[in-house]
Amino acid sequence: MANTTFNGPVRSENGFQTISINATTGAVTVTGTIGAAITATSTITALSGSGLTAGGAAAFIGTNVAAGMGVYMGSGAPTIAAAKGSLYLRSDGSGTADRAYINTNGSTTWTALTTAA
Repeated sequence: MANTTFNGPVRSENGFQTISINATTGAVTVTGTIGAAITATSTITALSGSGLTAGGAAAFIGTNVAAGMGVYMGSGAPTIAAAKGSLYLRSDGSGTADRAYINTNGSTTWTALTTAA
């Protein structure tokens, strides 16, 4: 199959998929989907030029784990709902008891982690 290079925006009404094709069997496997949400079978790295969200926003959501499990970041104490065990990194923490948090109930309860000075 040929490669295609586009100059300008590419649009789709039904999303995009990345695939891999088994060289022996020809079986097609979807390795990533971009639509209303982005999914992948491997690592996703996302960078944004936007500022931090007060109370938190997702920085990374793990796949094949509890829904919402991930690492979140923001300014101020965390208020975002996330899976139990998720981590939150606070940009404006000023001491060893308000820089990092862990979700303890699978909702909006976060417990501060003590960090080094």
